[in-house]
Amino acid sequence: MFVKNWMTKDPITINVDACIVDAQEIARENNIRHLPVMDGGKLVGIVSRGDLRDASPSDATTLSVHELNYLLLKMTVKEIMTRNPFTVTPDTTIEETARRMREHRVECMLVVHPETDALVGIITESDIFDVFLEAVGIHEKGCRLMVDVDHRPGQLLELAKVIKKHELNMLSFVALHAADPEKRTMLIRLETDNADALVAELQEMGYGVSVQYDQV
Repeated sequence: MFVKNWMTKDPITINVDACIVDAQEIARENNIRHLPVMDGGKLVGIVSRGDLRDASPSDATTLSVHELNYLLLKMTVKEIMTRNPFTVTPDTTIEETARRMREHRVECMLVVHPETDALVGIITESDIFDVFLEAVGIHEKGCRLMVDVDHRPGQLLELAKVIKKHELNMLSFVALHAADPEKRTMLIRLETDNADALVAELQEMGYGVSVQYDQV
């Protein structure tokens, strides 16, 4: 899975010399949390809704409304933006993007063209969540099977053979690390509302198995 399949293309941007009030209005009207900052068509920074909120005087200020508006109109995005924002390219994998976001503790990555560095998109934490939900097949009705296995070659094939024997369709599969480095937990979503016979056979084979059915 690649960034280009999940990113928001041609994101809304703001000019580096725009005032804070304009940035706040754009973010509010478009219900967005991040605004890439441009200078003559070049990406130079990013400003978040949190940055805009923090730039506004607190309710405890003694300034008048006119003084507050004057200050906000004088303050530009350049003064509060994060410079040199983290970026990825459209062909960066989702896994690598998620790793970088986690490593740098950021809520989004700006997507740039690999040769020109032109801004082409933005990918956020919400997009990463959507990828995860799609990967585990949560949008397709069925049941979730949790199978504890030894960490050795051939385990998925062995499970797949048993699932095929019961004529069940596998919607998704994810291998999760367990507390024991010699073990793995297989998270398998099946297109069925009755996997009792499969569960019984897997337990007879020595697997630790639990099943959860989707609520009707």
